[in-house]
Amino acid sequence: MAPAVRSFYKDATVLICGATGFLGQILLEKILRTLEPRTVYLLIRRKKGLDVEQRLQMLMQGVVFERVRSLPIVSRVQAIEMDMTRPDLGLNEETRRCLIEEVHVVFQLAAHVNFMTPLHRILKENVEYNMHLYDLVKHMKNLRVAMHVSTMFSNCDRKAILEKVYSDVGFGGYDFIVEHLNKLDEQEKNAVEPIIIGNHPNNYTFSKKCIEAKLQQQYSDMPVGIFRPPSINACYEEPVPGWTNNLYGYAGFTVPVIIWLYTVYFVDDSVRPMFAPVDYCVNALLVCAVDVAKNYNKDQSEIPVFNYAHSCSPIFKDIFKYSTVGLPWPQNLIYRHFMVTRTTNEFRYRVSEKMMLAHASILDRVAIWRGYPGGIRKGIEQALKMMKKTRLMTITEWEVETANMKRVLEDLDPDERAIFKCDMGTINWERHYVDFVRGIKKYVLSSYFMKSKL
Repeated sequence: MAPAVRSFYKDATVLICGATGFLGQILLEKILRTLEPRTVYLLIRRKKGLDVEQRLQMLMQGVVFERVRSLPIVSRVQAIEMDMTRPDLGLNEETRRCLIEEVHVVFQLAAHVNFMTPLHRILKENVEYNMHLYDLVKHMKNLRVAMHVSTMFSNCDRKAILEKVYSDVGFGGYDFIVEHLNKLDEQEKNAVEPIIIGNHPNNYTFSKKCIEAKLQQQYSDMPVGIFRPPSINACYEEPVPGWTNNLYGYAGFTVPVIIWLYTVYFVDDSVRPMFAPVDYCVNALLVCAVDVAKNYNKDQSEIPVFNYAHSCSPIFKDIFKYSTVGLPWPQNLIYRHFMVTRTTNEFRYRVSEKMMLAHASILDRVAIWRGYPGGIRKGIEQALKMMKKTRLMTITEWEVETANMKRVLEDLDPDERAIFKCDMGTINWERHYVDFVRGIKKYVLSSYFMKSKL
């Protein structure tokens, strides 16, 4: 087998939308360290008074880029200012023409992931604004592949999730829903949200289902692929074991334990959740893109979908056990046996929730006494709301088709299988969760407390 992955990206021009995010940073670092692209364009927006060049410089100073920031290839990275709220992305004619003429590979990673966002707003962020990008992509003259990163939970209202796009959005489809939401006032929008999303646990997963359906509807004849990662954890190996920069997913579950807070989870210990390290997700994304390009047929009617899941991942009971190993003694011993309640009993959960909030209030007073701003109870209240929005994921297992993903892994050249590790059957999950907990403390919480002191 030839080294198809490296040869595919060699001298290619790559465009990444969402490179400043968690997954995007690891994707960019991997491309710079192991591939030889001609140019890497990053679509970046202005933020907090910083222009795109300043944001790129800050990005490259991050710990994940320590191994590549001094390499000559970094000079091939170019930041392009964009505004996804505009149909033309805010690009001038020269930049637009450059992208249309040069780009071979597109990765669309940008997404609004706040589960509390109102439906009409998150549909704009995750569907309408995404379509602005694809309206540019369809004009690219040398396009080999455009990979859209969705989520394994885009169809979590189903028991079985196949590697296909489900277009059963309901209510006449996305366009009809948006048209009628725009006619309602805020109170009416809030009232109809639960009816529209149906069995989806939150507006985010519904919005991801909608963008998949829109891509299938408008771009099935293009070399577009959909990659569905599970909930994404910290790095397993590359570039820094345990690195993370956010508290989404399981990371948020661990924070109360790390700060010595009595903690309750509405969770079924026997459930095998869908989690994956971010570096494995990036590797899988890179190799899936090659597969889409290789098998593209202009007469195709279905967008290829890749469900990235594995049946060998640990159950929740073991995940919590592994996570406590990452805590110092005697905290690991105390939390393994005393200060955590895991239950699917609603009454027990409610009682424990009140205990957790009361304890948070006490820790707030201690924090203020020590010179920190407090806000622990407020943060826990928000976390509890988020947990309710993701409860389906902590008590449910899905039947997931992974035939496309398995085929891609089997077709990999042996050397590239080692370079682009994405077989989750090879992961030492205990080591991963130990590093994960320590990474949250080192890269997320320590930064927060340092800022709080300033």
